Amino acid sequence: MTGRRPHAERAADPARIPLAAGVESTGEAVADGGVGGEHFRALAEELSDAVLVIDTDSVVRYANSAVEELFGYAPDELVGEPLTTLMSPELAERHREGVRRYLREGERHVDWRYVELPGRRRDGTEIPLGVSFSEFVSDGERRFTGIVRDISERKRRESELRDRVAQQEALAAFSRRALGDESLTDLMDLAVELVADVLDNDYCKVLELRPERDDLLLRAGVGWREGLVGSATVGTECDSQAGYTLLSAEPVVVADLETEDRFSGPALLTSHGVRSGVSTVIGSPDDPWGILGTHDTAPGSYDDHEVQFVQSVAHILATVVQRRERERRLERSEAMLDAVGDGVYALDADSRFVAVNDAYVELTGYDREELLGAPASMVIGDDLVAESRRVQATLERDGGVVSMEGDLPTADGETVPVEARIAPLDLGDELGRVGVVRDVSDRKRREEKLASLNEMLQSLAEAEGRTDICDLGVDAAVEVLGFPNAAVALYDGDGGNLSSTVQRWNGDVDDALLGDPGGVAWRAFVESETKSFDDLPAAVDGDAETGSALVVPLGRYGVFAAGSPDRAAFDATDRSLADVLCSNVRSALDRADREATLREQRNDLRTKNRELERVNRLNSVIREIIKALTRASSREDVMQAVCDRLTDAGPYRFAWFGTHDRATGSVTPEASAGVEDGYLDAVTVNADSRDAHGRGPSGRAVRTEEVQVQNDLLGDPPFDPWREEALKRGYRSSASVPVVYGGTLRGVLNLYAGETDVFDDLERTVLSELGETIGYALNAIEQRQALVSERSVELDFRIRGTGNPVLAFVAETGAEFEFENVVQRSDGRLHAYFTVREAPPDRALGFAEDVSWVEDVRLIAERDGDFLFEAVLTDESFLRSLIDRGAMPRNITATPDEGRFVVRIPRSANVRTFVDLFEEYYDEAQLVARRERDEPVMTQQDFESEVAARLTERQAEVLRTAYFGGFFEWPRESTAQEIADALGVSQPTVSRHVRGAERTLFGLLFED
Repeated sequence: MTGRRPHAERAADPARIPLAAGVESTGEAVADGGVGGEHFRALAEELSDAVLVIDTDSVVRYANSAVEELFGYAPDELVGEPLTTLMSPELAERHREGVRRYLREGERHVDWRYVELPGRRRDGTEIPLGVSFSEFVSDGERRFTGIVRDISERKRRESELRDRVAQQEALAAFSRRALGDESLTDLMDLAVELVADVLDNDYCKVLELRPERDDLLLRAGVGWREGLVGSATVGTECDSQAGYTLLSAEPVVVADLETEDRFSGPALLTSHGVRSGVSTVIGSPDDPWGILGTHDTAPGSYDDHEVQFVQSVAHILATVVQRRERERRLERSEAMLDAVGDGVYALDADSRFVAVNDAYVELTGYDREELLGAPASMVIGDDLVAESRRVQATLERDGGVVSMEGDLPTADGETVPVEARIAPLDLGDELGRVGVVRDVSDRKRREEKLASLNEMLQSLAEAEGRTDICDLGVDAAVEVLGFPNAAVALYDGDGGNLSSTVQRWNGDVDDALLGDPGGVAWRAFVESETKSFDDLPAAVDGDAETGSALVVPLGRYGVFAAGSPDRAAFDATDRSLADVLCSNVRSALDRADREATLREQRNDLRTKNRELERVNRLNSVIREIIKALTRASSREDVMQAVCDRLTDAGPYRFAWFGTHDRATGSVTPEASAGVEDGYLDAVTVNADSRDAHGRGPSGRAVRTEEVQVQNDLLGDPPFDPWREEALKRGYRSSASVPVVYGGTLRGVLNLYAGETDVFDDLERTVLSELGETIGYALNAIEQRQALVSERSVELDFRIRGTGNPVLAFVAETGAEFEFENVVQRSDGRLHAYFTVREAPPDRALGFAEDVSWVEDVRLIAERDGDFLFEAVLTDESFLRSLIDRGAMPRNITATPDEGRFVVRIPRSANVRTFVDLFEEYYDEAQLVARRERDEPVMTQQDFESEVAARLTERQAEVLRTAYFGGFFEWPRESTAQEIADALGVSQPTVSRHVRGAERTLFGLLFED
């Protein structure tokens, strides 16, 4: 460091300058002070060194031009001046005394060939000089010549060299101490003392970075006030020298803190009068541990070698910190590694053991003391040395983890098959290796058994049945795995237990193992967990010939069991191999089940494809039938269209449609199509169950109103009466489909196919829906005919019996019942209006509320002892069935003696159908009169239709309700509010709709 105080001068070896000797050897006497020779002057002026000639009084007689650059005096200014002008007072006195002594005694006390002396420049500064003297005589006078050279640069280099040597010696000593066992605190104290002493600084410090507090703690120091070390802190902000240093990749040098513009001095520095210093990071800039800084109270610069010295000390401290941290980690790691089952070792860069865990010691058979410090070749043997070198080269080049397998020699001369995973180990300034070594003896044995097992298990892929698969599994357990006994027990779903299926067992299998419900095997099965018992008798707390056992679940299939008379006969490898075997057996069982399932699925698929074809066929036929039904204009058209469409496409050979006469029980063909060949003439069909001709499909369909099927006319009874005739015509199966609508049988459709088993569940379902469709079509035809017919038939029935609620009521109460009208509201419901006499209204209401087909009932009005009621009827009511068939009730009366029911039907309607309907509904029904009418059935409805075309739905509904509710009677039997309540609307709404309806009706009457 320059600018503060000089370092001690030290000897050096400068070059010699023999000019004086050369001058003396010329032997010439020169004028002008004895130095006037041309040769001398030419030589002296060419020299870069100063040349001075003095006399015995030390007066300068000659000076060459070089003296001006060296001393600052021009040659003329020095000539005639004493030589002491160029010396310090102390040296001048010594010089004069030395010259006098030499002139007196003639003895030289210094080496005239070369001597180093300090000189003084004109400005008073001193410079180191190297001087060579010579003496000669000129004109009888003694003269002395001095060749003077500035050796300042050499002195600087020598001083720097001495400083560097001292620094290197200090670093070497510090490094030796750092390699020892001294604590980090002692080393930091030594470091600050060393740096301050070598650089002759007032202060030195070590700051430790504390990231969690975001500051730097003064850990060690020299020169600082007492009490600061260990307590003082410096911020990490970049506005201080320490904080700035943390962010710098290079050391930070401060020549004068007062003029520093990069940062300001923290209180720690300014309070101690610090002016200059050097600071550098301990550790790497990316991961600093702290700061080493040295400071002085005097301003000044630092040479590069001084900065490098501070850096070197910081590096040594960083190395010690890292080593101490590694040692702490190693201590922790060793504790953890000793708990690891695999062998773990660490090698340094020279492949010597630096750490081993207990498992590695046990694996190799060497003592820990034998291993630590020993070369790895002692353990791995010569055979693996080359492989070890390859691993080392790979790690140094690529890093990562290298795996290898081999046989590890042990201390007793044996070998152990091992698997090793080796990774690089960062030791700071060198790269070592860490390895994890696993004894794979069990794995090798397992692999050998697995290889044999795999060969044997190949046959599992070909086994089909469960028993064959279990046989192979048990054989593999005994012959390959070496189990003394083995068995497979499969789960019996019916019995809810495990049943021994295959076994190779010496003697009987212990009940404690397989026989007991809830025992060892059962627990393994239901818990789906492998069970291993080293002492089976102790585990089951009972007698057992089997000493140890192994039970492995086979999923949902059952369990595999192995047993041995010896205790603890099954180790981890055996359990692992048993798991592999059972996994393959389970997979084979899965495969066998899947294949069986696939076979079933293929069969099902073929069946479903056939069904799909049939569905498509049926759908096509149904579509054609529906098209034909929509175009049909009569019952005959409907029946014939159905038969035609069904026989146009297979598999039906023949179809006929018959109607049932309830009076005679006979089923009469009405339409047919297909291969008939006189079949209908040859057979007789009825619905009498007592007659053999009535026990066939047609008769059963009429009686049950359900589809009846015989899928094999040759083998299925009771088709005997028609068997011969049917088989003659190629009929092999038949179905009879009842055609029902609204609970009334409209006919029966009979189908015959040329194949057996045609009429399965799907066919039956489709045919049943077809029967409903045909029934709907027939009903629609009847209703349409009722609408368009100009003439009608009025049927008058006498009805008796108490099975009907109305007849039961009048019989019980003595009342009289009279039907008034029926109205179908916009929601499709029927509202019937009737009058009751000679019975209290509450009793009539209570009776009506108990009738299943009456949804709601209310009393509308009382007229001179007559009570008018309104009832809401369900779709199951008898009136609904009549109206759906195109009939219109005209009059219904009932007294305790009898009831009369007059209904008007279309002229084209089948009277027998309505007779049957009445006979079926009432206990006793008798048609007492049939009257032809020259008016349509629905004349009133025609009028209502015209009105309905002009009225809105709401107007029509309000008008009907108001009329039958007595709103238009005088006095009114129902108010507008009551009508509104009945309809669920407001009173103004009812009034508005009534006015609108009246205007429409009057317009229809008077205008149209």
